[in-house]
Amino acid sequence: MSPPNYWQKSKEFLANADPKLAQLIQEHPEYSIASRGEALETLLRSIVGQQISIQAAASIWGRLEKKIGKVSPENVISVGFDDLKSCGLSKQKVQYLTNICDHFLTCSISDHSYWEDRSFKDIYDELITIKGVGPWTAEMFGMFYLLEKDIFPIKDIGVIRAMNQVYGEGKSLSLEKIISISETWRPYRSVACLFLWRSIDSEEVLY
Repeated sequence: MSPPNYWQKSKEFLANADPKLAQLIQEHPEYSIASRGEALETLLRSIVGQQISIQAAASIWGRLEKKIGKVSPENVISVGFDDLKSCGLSKQKVQYLTNICDHFLTCSISDHSYWEDRSFKDIYDELITIKGVGPWTAEMFGMFYLLEKDIFPIKDIGVIRAMNQVYGEGKSLSLEKIISISETWRPYRSVACLFLWRSIDSEEVLY
């Protein structure tokens, strides 16, 4: 899978706009991103990964995959509530996974064509109608499935932690300061966040 067509241009832009990002980009010259091409899997992984570490999310997802087999709405629902919960999920997260699968079945979402030629705002507005899919999950879908280049997930704990380290020298930055810094990254805020995540975790963020 090849990176999005804006990848090289975005790295050059960010390196010129922000010396601290330039250093992160230089430290990870081979890093790039590609969509896994599976909308449902991206959404389900985002729910699993909410408010837990990358390592914990990967462990839970591995157990889920063994029970589900091929990731499809029908297969997830057929596993049943208790078996899904036994993978390490809360009752709430199991319900959210089920809600997403119900939405895919109701809307007959079967391939990428459902999402094509639509604005991110339009897709975002649809996704957040699903109970359990909030702004953060919709933003992860935009970044990792749609490969939108200019999303800033302002409530992501990893982005905030990385910005505190890189720009605040370990001290907490105000929300105003975080937003101010992120504005200098437009129109490639997604790419900046990907390198920030990379700077604090040896494992790639994958949704």
